[in-house]
Order: sequence, then structure tokens, then C-alpha cells
Amino acid sequence: MAGSPVLQLQHISKQFANIQALDNVDFDLYEGETHALVGENGAGKSTLMRILSGVYTEFDGAYLLDGQPVRLQSPHDALSRGIAMIHQELSVMPELSVAENLFLGRQLANRLGLMDWKRMYAIAEEELARLGFDYLDVRRPLGNYPLGTQQVVEVLRTIISGARVIIMDEPTSALSPAEVDRLIGLIDKLRQDKRSIIYISHFLEEVMKVADRVTVLRDGARVATLNASDTSVHHLISLILGREVNATLPPALHAADEGQTLLEVKDLSADVFHNISFKVNRGEVLGIYGAIGAGHFDLARALFGMYRYDSGAISLDGETFKARHSARYAIQHGLAYAIEARRKSLLMDEPIYRNITLPHLYRTGQLAPSAAHETRIALPAIQMVNVHPPDPLNPVGKLSGGNQQKVAIARWLTYPPKVFVMSEPTRGMDVGAKSEVLAILRKFRNDGYGVLVVSSEPETILTVSDRVIVMSRGNIVAHLENKDLDKDVLMRLL
Repeated sequence: MAGSPVLQLQHISKQFANIQALDNVDFDLYEGETHALVGENGAGKSTLMRILSGVYTEFDGAYLLDGQPVRLQSPHDALSRGIAMIHQELSVMPELSVAENLFLGRQLANRLGLMDWKRMYAIAEEELARLGFDYLDVRRPLGNYPLGTQQVVEVLRTIISGARVIIMDEPTSALSPAEVDRLIGLIDKLRQDKRSIIYISHFLEEVMKVADRVTVLRDGARVATLNASDTSVHHLISLILGREVNATLPPALHAADEGQTLLEVKDLSADVFHNISFKVNRGEVLGIYGAIGAGHFDLARALFGMYRYDSGAISLDGETFKARHSARYAIQHGLAYAIEARRKSLLMDEPIYRNITLPHLYRTGQLAPSAAHETRIALPAIQMVNVHPPDPLNPVGKLSGGNQQKVAIARWLTYPPKVFVMSEPTRGMDVGAKSEVLAILRKFRNDGYGVLVVSSEPETILTVSDRVIVMSRGNIVAHLENKDLDKDVLMRLL
């Protein structure tokens, strides 16, 4: 690249307790460049970006901005220096207008100190037209637009703020193919405006379209920095995994193995997934794999009545669910669901027994069951999944992540369902805890239950599944038997 880097990280290392998150990593970015950062979950991408954006202020190594050493004190400090980060999780305000979201936190005032809406509307319309998004009505509430458009507005807000270095973390995870193309066109315009972009994505085909250079991280270390024109998706996967990969995909599996069908989904569609059909048989584990934004987590919520679907049918043990069913209806008909965000499903300050009995209090026959009665109900489930320590009076928040997940599973064992739906069952766990949780899921399968595991972690899917469905951008792109499957196969299908 010509000229001097706008931004440089030199010999960056970062440790959390006994975990080396980054180890002697170098990274640089030039004016008008799009530099992609790729790697598996846990490779160190998020840690590096948090250093770049001022979230992490303590680290070893040097941070240079325009050739001068800096130590950012906060994300606000980074933004004041022209460095902005667009996160995976939306931070827009759906109830506010498009214009209000574009100027969120930096509203313009008139001479009287009042909001100058006329000026903000005019600037918003002018900027959106310049960037190719003149179809957006700046006065319309953002929540009236689909999720993909809300993601686009979040990107546009950062651009309009004047940031010269823009970090995009999985920016297309909620976008349709047309919106992805529009964003790629937008990035081209930003390059012409001499803006610099750090682009993080699991979609390697997309990375090859948008990036000038690609840096690969593995296990906290920089493996390579390559010109995009000098590499390929196949080569990047090999670098990410640390070994040569097989270029041949296995044959597709067109139908479920023979066996009694417990859960059947036919042509299920919503705003984020389309025409999804599959079966889960008695005594098997079906894995659904996809990157963030594939739609598989929302699909799991839809099965349990927590996400609205527009069309299609869900049947359990031969009985078709009513449309717009509730979570309680799903529980009553034999479906259990452990969501990926344990802290959202568990009451951290409440004891273990209360977390286990909570979904089933209506079954106890008592208006206000005593703690002793709830403990008697919960104790067998606690023992079954080997929660440690096994004291039912222990607050869940004092347990390790692995034991919290065991509690999230145990809550469905007091009144066992027919099908378990598990979203990211091993996220954030150490090797020992992962092994224990996966052993529980295999036991469910061996005991004749149906198990659906939804995950963005290929190791989890490959370890526990009999069959694997791969989803990308809301669609099923492959249905495979888990025989001699490897991570590279799953990654190439995203």
C-alpha cells in the first residue's frame, strides 16, 4: 500500500486471567483501504477490535494513529479521533425516526437551543441521496422498516458522523442479498472518499468481494496478512483452521433417516428465514449450523412461540401446533427450549430450585407452592445433570457458566418433553464443561428423545449431531449426514 498507515497496532498482546486472548499481533490500515479480519470464534478478532475502538485500554504493545503513539481511554475518545465501531447488536432506536437515528447523540440545535429538525431532515436527505439510499423516508419511524434496513441505518449513522476509520463487525448478518450488494457499493464509495474500513465477517465470499487485504487470526495470533487478489476462499479456510482442507463437498442428504418423526417443520417462513422444512426423529440429534445472522436462532425461537412466523406448519408427535402459539403452549405439547443467552433465561439472584420449577409452577396444583415442595421437584433434575455444587438453594449467579447451562437444561427434566431445542448449548464454556453438556444431550438421544441443536460453533454441531442442516442468510443450503464431516465443509457452505 502507498503512503503511511492511518492506524497501526504493533506487537499487541492481551491476557484475561490465564487466557492469552492476543499474542504479539500486528495490524495496520491505510487511507481508503478495506482491511478484512477473519478467524474462528475465539480467534481474538473481538479483543483486537475492542482495543482499536477504546473499549480495552490495558494491553501490551503499541497503538499508533497517524504515526503517533496513542492510548485511547474510551470509545468516546476513539470517536473523537475519528474511529467508530459498528457492532453486531443493533443500537438503533426503532421508535425514533430515521433522521433522529442518524443524528442520535449529536442532534443539531438552532440559535434558541431547540432541536433544528428542518436542518437535520435536510442534511439526512442529502446524505442518504449521496450514498444511494434516497428511498428511505427520514421522517418515518425506523421501526416501520425491516431489520435489514435498520442495520443499514446504523452503518449510515456512523458514516454521516464523519468517522474516517470505520470498524464493521458482521455488518451484513441481518441483510438480504440485495442489501448486501448495496452495502458493498457503499463501501466502494467510502473508499473513494478516503475512508478506511476494518471489515469482520464469517462470510468469506463476501470478504473476497469487499477487501483489499485480509488478516487471518488463529488462537490469538496473526497467521497471515494477504492481498485479497492473491488468495482464495479455499486458502483462507485452510489458514483459519490451520490445515489443508478437502475441496470436495459430501453428497447432500435429501431426507431424514428412517425412524419415528417427533418434530416436523414444513415451509416455515418469517422475515429472517424462508421455507424451512426438516424433521427430528425419535432418538436422534439434528444440528442446525450457521453464522451469526443465518436465521437459525430466530427459527428456534419461532418453534417455541417466541418469534412470529408468517406461514408454514409445526407438528410435534403428529399434532399440528396452532398458529401464533405461545411458549406455554409449546411446553404443554412437549417442546423444551434452552436459549443461547443463559443470563436472559435464568434468574441469577434466585436459587437453583426456583429456576428449575419456574416454567412448571402451573403443574404443581398449588397456587403458591412452598420452597420445600419446589426443592423436592427440582432435586432429581439437579442430580441428573450433575450440577456442581448440587445445593438447590444456591443462587444461579454464583455457578460457573457450564453449571448455569446445566440448570437451563435441568429445568426441562422435571416434566420431560418429547423434543429438546438447544441454542448454543456450549457457548462460553471450558473444555470440561462442554464435554459434560454434550454428554447430557447424547443421553437424551439415547433415551429416545428428539434433540435439535442450533449453533454457530461447528465443533459443537459436529461432535453431537447425527444429521446437520446448514443455514445461510435465512435459507437451508445443505442437509448432510454427519459422516466424515469437517469444519471446512460447514464453513464453505455459509
